[in-house]
Amino acid sequence: MSSTHTLPRVTAVIVTYNRLEKLQQTVRNTLAQPFFRVVVVNNASTDGTKAYLDSLDDVRLDIVHEAVNKGGAGGFECGFAHALKNGEAEWLVCFDDDAYPMPDALARFAALTPGDDVGGVAAAVYFPDGRICSMNRPGQNIFRSPRTWLSAFFRRSGALGLGDIAYSGTQPIPVAFSSFVGLFVRCPVVKVLGLPRSDLFIYRDDSLYTLSLTQANYSLLFAPLVRFVHDCATPSSGVRVYHPLWKVYYIVRNDLPFFRQLAGPYFPLILPLLIIKFLASTRHYDRPMMFLKVFAVAIADGLRGNFSRSHAWVVAYGNSQVKSED
Repeated sequence: MSSTHTLPRVTAVIVTYNRLEKLQQTVRNTLAQPFFRVVVVNNASTDGTKAYLDSLDDVRLDIVHEAVNKGGAGGFECGFAHALKNGEAEWLVCFDDDAYPMPDALARFAALTPGDDVGGVAAAVYFPDGRICSMNRPGQNIFRSPRTWLSAFFRRSGALGLGDIAYSGTQPIPVAFSSFVGLFVRCPVVKVLGLPRSDLFIYRDDSLYTLSLTQANYSLLFAPLVRFVHDCATPSSGVRVYHPLWKVYYIVRNDLPFFRQLAGPYFPLILPLLIIKFLASTRHYDRPMMFLKVFAVAIADGLRGNFSRSHAWVVAYGNSQVKSED
């Protein structure tokens, strides 16, 4: 690959919470590349993360210690704001504390020279063993007609995500949304779109943000040659089962605004199918009745647009320590 491309000023944004060992690897691999700045948002970790980050002396580092855990969504809201702070960065790229860019990722991004109409570039994300990381597949908008979304929705899995063939190409292709692992966003576009939604806490903050980007008529490109690694747990099956149980609340609640925005007028038609897909996993939970209680509150809040419940309440409810207020 040619090294003649001028590197743009890219600020890396990393959000971490109680994963010190993985964060150390992520920071090492990030600082090994010529990023303009590296913003690390510590979401009130209690495992020695603060001491580790404070011990680093790279001048590019901008460490933010939060007083409370605001979730991945709140962390990225804070990190995006810091990336824009001095107005000198051209792009930001965000990822979790268990993800990191491959050694040539920044150089390959620079080689793309995306046009002014491109608001974002999504990297190809792999597990450490080289398999495609399914949770980070960028997605297409399947809601072009009833036929396209029905055929996609009744597939066993991967209805929205790009297929494996897209990863074997060399040219960027347009997508509708992506995850926050290896997402490059133009800083001026962030100023137009605003910051990620901290009230989502976790899940779908990335899908909603990038979908807003493309629906604002910016292009979002999937670049298969720009590669990241995500050293996360591998799902054992295609069944959507979440532990601890409080995570069910966020994934169910936050799926609703995402699919409402993605599907548009088709949303009332797909809502029953979404509910059926979630309920199909009930038997896989150790406490199926508690799963159904959390699910019911999440569906109600998602449909009403209620994102005001505190994380402490959600955790306590998932542990059967409080009663629903409704």
